[in-house]
Amino acid sequence: MLKSTLLFSALLSLSVQALPADNATAYFSGLESSLINNGLSGLWNAIVVANHTDIGPDLINKLYSDDQFTIYAPNNAAWDSSGLSQPPANGDLVSLLSYHIVQATLNSSTDIAPIRHHTIAFTELRSPTVDLPGDQTQVIVLETAVNATTGQDVNDGTVLVRGGNWNATSAGEQFVYSNLHIQPIDKILAVPSPLLKILSQSGLAIAANLGATSAISAISDADLNDTLSSECHGCTFFIPVNAAIDGATNFTGLGNDEKRNVLLNHVLNGSTVYSPDLNPGNAYITSAGMPLIYLADDQGKKFVSVGQYRASILRSDIPVSNGVVHLIDTLMIESQNNHERADSAASSAASEAESRTTTTNVIGVGNTQAPSTTSATQTSSAATASSTQAESFALRSMRGPGDIESALKVSIIALVLGRLWI
Repeated sequence: MLKSTLLFSALLSLSVQALPADNATAYFSGLESSLINNGLSGLWNAIVVANHTDIGPDLINKLYSDDQFTIYAPNNAAWDSSGLSQPPANGDLVSLLSYHIVQATLNSSTDIAPIRHHTIAFTELRSPTVDLPGDQTQVIVLETAVNATTGQDVNDGTVLVRGGNWNATSAGEQFVYSNLHIQPIDKILAVPSPLLKILSQSGLAIAANLGATSAISAISDADLNDTLSSECHGCTFFIPVNAAIDGATNFTGLGNDEKRNVLLNHVLNGSTVYSPDLNPGNAYITSAGMPLIYLADDQGKKFVSVGQYRASILRSDIPVSNGVVHLIDTLMIESQNNHERADSAASSAASEAESRTTTTNVIGVGNTQAPSTTSATQTSSAATASSTQAESFALRSMRGPGDIESALKVSIIALVLGRLWI
């Protein structure tokens, strides 16, 4: 139990939306009791400590409002095992707490996507640790847990929060205090790191040869470290796993410029695209200026295609400080480029992000259905729609000589691949 003097000092400093001080005191006193009674005194302690930093009160005061929040609350064991049972009063603690708070109502039993799908929730974590377009906040990735024995969706409110090489699991029933929907979890969520640090982690995939450390060497050899880190503001990275890069002998023989183009054709600059927003037939322009098409089959397998190359997505939605990583099984060795088209696409994405006036705090909420088998007629319709969407995107984005021919190729590829996989 916190000392009453510390609690009293914390409560006196909270002044929210010009509401009466006694209301604020009652609110936070009630929050203290609710957290402690549910085995979350470590979180309350962190809140009190954060309130004595320069920026902590802004975050804490925001909770006392008419807005609804979901808090993924590390239990006491999580704080103890992390060495943060007595956290330092600094900005890092405030960032850490911000990454556990979502301004939305997320019911753990009904609002989280089923297995093999993700719910993406935008947290309160902003810059300077986040470099996403349009001052977008950092995300947490949620999915329904599975039964370890049967492999089936538990569907009992058990939730996984997925990080780079870690998972946090719900550790008790979700409960409500006033406007706060509080889900206890068994770990403190790690704030996403920069791209190269995330790729260096073991455990990104289920086997060592499916990690992504080989991509670090490829990026460095192509002199793309800065391009994909400090110069890439809100990017989507389709990163080949180790086995894909190590086995790509036809890549090693390319010149440096060609290698750069190949790797940049795995990146979308200025667009952070999470899996719930990837729809079959979607087409994008890569950082090298070539069309990238997303497709899926009726078994739930997901693919991306650049030129004549296709890759399966092995794992999606690994947040990094400046975007998101999707791990793929193939290095797509498309070495062509169109710098004018790439610059135009990046500029358009940045302008759209800066002018965005509304924010969706959650995508992929619980209504994401597992792919179902469709009839031949439905499959044909889906393929046609996909090709039309890809063609429309290509025609809007391509302006230089020969672009109409390229657009037609994109639409034909989408149609053919759509018939095979959708």
